[in-house]
Amino acid sequence: MDDLPPSILVEILSRLGDSTDLARCRLASRTLRFLSADVRSISVVCSRERFLRARAPATRELTIPFRSLVFNLLSFLSRSDGGCALRSLSLSVEEPDAASAEEEEEDGGFDDGDDLHLTAADFLSQWLPSVALGLTSLSIGDYWCQACWRPSTAFHLISEQCCNLLNLEMKNASLSVAGLKPMLNLITLRLEFIRLDDEDLDKVNECFPFLQVLKLIGVGGLRKPKIVLTQLRICHWTVSNFPLSLAIHAPNLVELKLECVEPKYLVLETPLLSQIDLKIKKPGGHIKVGSFLYLKSVRMETSYLKGIQQLFEGCQAVKKLELEEFNSSKTDESFGKFTLLDIISTFPNVDDLKLGPGAWNQLETSFVGCRDSYISCEWRNLKSLTIKLPPNDLNIATLSVLLKFCIPSCEVAVLLHKDSPDCTKNRIIARCAGNFPRYKWKCGIWKESCLDSFLDLQNDTNF
Repeated sequence: MDDLPPSILVEILSRLGDSTDLARCRLASRTLRFLSADVRSISVVCSRERFLRARAPATRELTIPFRSLVFNLLSFLSRSDGGCALRSLSLSVEEPDAASAEEEEEDGGFDDGDDLHLTAADFLSQWLPSVALGLTSLSIGDYWCQACWRPSTAFHLISEQCCNLLNLEMKNASLSVAGLKPMLNLITLRLEFIRLDDEDLDKVNECFPFLQVLKLIGVGGLRKPKIVLTQLRICHWTVSNFPLSLAIHAPNLVELKLECVEPKYLVLETPLLSQIDLKIKKPGGHIKVGSFLYLKSVRMETSYLKGIQQLFEGCQAVKKLELEEFNSSKTDESFGKFTLLDIISTFPNVDDLKLGPGAWNQLETSFVGCRDSYISCEWRNLKSLTIKLPPNDLNIATLSVLLKFCIPSCEVAVLLHKDSPDCTKNRIIARCAGNFPRYKWKCGIWKESCLDSFLDLQNDTNF
């Protein structure tokens, strides 16, 4: 490797999956030791194996504490002139598997040690000053069992020292906003499984005014959170508790992914929104949404599919629509059944429709005892139709009605649940292709928490 150009060697060192290997590389040759100071990106992960070695009585004394390892590694990267080439730094603790996580819960869910408390102020103060000025990206994934009961002032230290930071990610920690200073260069912020003492998000709005990407995944401690960010373009927000209200005021937002339960007040002032993914148990209380004149893609999961009319009235530009029912075993029909007419009247220009198993069940129910003439067949717009079937047989009558709203060259995909009997799968495939040969059929398999897989019916006769 000594024969490679220095720039290539630095790039290789910067791409190590776990930068603890960087220390080993420094021992391998004088060239690598010299070039390691030019590494621009490192990622240091406390593996599960290291975690267990550090706790086992037989190996505990032989294992270097993880925080000491991080400090030593970052010390190596400091140049003799006091500078540092490092631009991107990631520190994390490997997530435990399901069985290990359950054991930790049984032990009370917290750990009085601090060897893996990566957002601790005293730990950050040891190494952050030496690398802060050059950092443009910082990611810290803490160990929840040690961090959850120790509020950290990491925000204060980072905002005070990392003046050139563009991207910040914090995970599995309890964070205080005390002393947080404005970070005017920050454009991307991701907080995941964070306990935050900013119940209305006032400090987030004040200190990160130029954010373009904000991702709040499972952030607790919120009461009446309101996002007010004029430059925001992408927002992913998974609400972990039950705040009284949710509000987003973002005039330049184009992509929104929002997951919540049943807020009493929901306000969306996002006039340039182009793509929305909304998972909400039931839109309850007061809902105020601005006009979505530029909305082109909608994905919605809710126990109240009838509510799409209330939320998306006047969305003429929507072309792509995906609907699913949240907890389909408890459908709320107090305001009437969800029907195909709700889709067509709300989204008259949709040409790509995807229906989850719960939404398909609701449409099947709405067709019972009804004639298909209640919808004008002059509306024939669908170029793509995807149906995820529940683990039972296909109602051909319902499919026949739906296909009347597809153009002749429409591509129709039917996904069968993996647990459906093979005889049912084969029967559905044969009936689709046999009864409706004019359409382009695709078939596949779906299962919860798995990626969909497709087969081409025209080229594959074996399912």
